[in-house]
Amino acid sequence: MATTSEERPRAPRLIAILTVALSEGTAHYVVDTENVSDAGLCLCPRKLFPAGTQLHLVFGQPPELTEVSAHGIVRWSRDGKGVGVEFTSISADDRQALLRFVSSQRQGELV
Repeated sequence: MATTSEERPRAPRLIAILTVALSEGTAHYVVDTENVSDAGLCLCPRKLFPAGTQLHLVFGQPPELTEVSAHGIVRWSRDGKGVGVEFTSISADDRQALLRFVSSQRQGELV
């Protein structure tokens, strides 16, 4: 039986500001993150994307985090709170790099 996102335990999130290049169809944006995990991230865009929006994201913070490329879906969007994106497609190597980054950042705050 499949679990819904409400039933799954929430992945540890690192409060981190990373610059993300994202695209929605043919439109391109550059936004910052509020927090990140190996399962998704919270964006702080000027434009709110409605739940269900498909995005392609490219981000990183060399040398700690090499470039990561992922596809995701907007799970929630709230004015003043940001946009929550769950990764729907990310390579195993990129997910592992992201997990190492989240786990290794001692100066960041896990939420």
